[in-house]
Amino acid sequence: MEALRPLKPIAEAGLNGGQIAAANLRAEAKVRRAWGLSVGPSLQRHTVFLRLVQGRIVVGAWELAMIPSLRISAKATWPQLKERLERLTGIRLTRLEFVPTDPPQPSAPPPPKPKDAFAEVLTCFQKART
Repeated sequence: MEALRPLKPIAEAGLNGGQIAAANLRAEAKVRRAWGLSVGPSLQRHTVFLRLVQGRIVVGAWELAMIPSLRISAKATWPQLKERLERLTGIRLTRLEFVPTDPPQPSAPPPPKPKDAFAEVLTCFQKART
């Protein structure tokens, strides 16, 4: 069995600032995609994934009264959630943090359907005949 080598800080691994930032964004995107699959719809209705900072997942909750109970629940379920997220993303996670945040903005209504050009021409043609 191969002996484990100690981990080097990223700065010593030869990555520049841009590469580090890009790696962090990719890691955050992976966790963001896996978040909904891992926590389920009930938690998703009351929280929003905000960011990933050095292995720490920061989640926002807009119902301030829920934050204490979310923190208590997180302590009990973190080992299972951590294992699930690490398996899905391949990223080592350290902890889960709930913070107050603004509620999400309602999504914009879908744009109106474009009118059927053929139907419009047909209507104009029928009006012209009468």
